[in-house]
Amino acid sequence: KAEGVRWAALEGDGSAPLPGGSVAPPTATVKAPCASGRDWPAIEKSLAAEAEEKKEGEAALNEMFQKIYGDANDDVRRAMNKSFQESGGTVLSTNWNEIGKEEVEVKPPDGMEWKKYD
Repeated sequence: KAEGVRWAALEGDGSAPLPGGSVAPPTATVKAPCASGRDWPAIEKSLAAEAEEKKEGEAALNEMFQKIYGDANDDVRRAMNKSFQESGGTVLSTNWNEIGKEEVEVKPPDGMEWKKYD
């Protein structure tokens, strides 16, 4: 683009357009900390504070199992997967030497019985 031009109207009357294609900047600008208008540093701080909160109940238990699985070697991961799948979710073991030898027995909680669905 060699030179910017400014059109006076959408439909032309055959005359040449006016020179100077720049548009005047808006007078009122909103100053945002980021281009999207969101305060990302504040959002990041709130997420970090939320992550530091102590979890309770099932969330804490789930986090503990994720940490064990994430920090484990391949044998421990293999044992956890095999024991959980073969037992239908009733057993979770980290000992591959014990689990790798034979199929894992289903051990339902007290007062419940295991039914295999066809």
